[in-house]
Amino acid sequence: MTDTPDRSLGARLFGWARRPGSSHDDGRGGPPVATKVLARLLAALAHREAPVVADLGPVVGTNVSFLGEQLGCRLRVEDLYADIDRLTREQVVDTTAAFLSQRFRFEPESLDAVLCWDVLDYLEKPAATVLARQVVEWLKPGGVVLCFFSTVAVPTPVYTRYVIVDADHLVHRTSPAAHGRRTVYQSRDIERLFAGLGVSESFLLLNKTRQVLLRKQAAAPPRA
Repeated sequence: MTDTPDRSLGARLFGWARRPGSSHDDGRGGPPVATKVLARLLAALAHREAPVVADLGPVVGTNVSFLGEQLGCRLRVEDLYADIDRLTREQVVDTTAAFLSQRFRFEPESLDAVLCWDVLDYLEKPAATVLARQVVEWLKPGGVVLCFFSTVAVPTPVYTRYVIVDADHLVHRTSPAAHGRRTVYQSRDIERLFAGLGVSESFLLLNKTRQVLLRKQAAAPPRA
């Protein structure tokens, strides 16, 4: 039986709370798609005690359970896709950068990892820059960020929920969106967006998606 958002294992044991208005999807339709970076993210967090992870995508109950079981983490879910959709439908998408600058309440160096998925593809570069700078600020030393970037323009107005099957596979489930992906980022664009982080892993898949794991430099050990 599939857990509901209020009763999921992650909600009960790992500090997850659903934001009002968030969507939920536990579907497993469609063929699994390989992921090269999720296993690296898990390995980067494996030795951290009760890591704090922010997920910028929609609520997916199986992901909450999987990450909780693998990491014993506290997962904070912030559905930016719903925010982008609302701003677009209200025809105030030009306020996205200002909105994002006030959207979050994460303290500096309070997160061990951030799951951006492909949310940056849906933002104009000024808004993406605002978000990326905050992500860099939120990360603890040694923290990691997972991002997906389409390498070709995809105007189809859909969002994708990335449902974790295991450390090496995801199921992609699409849903209608107010607009398609707005921006295609080159490798140098990604490095500029996340100034202060280094690209730890980067893989270009056959489906024209670049999967990237970025890492914040670990704190230098104290001198003897």
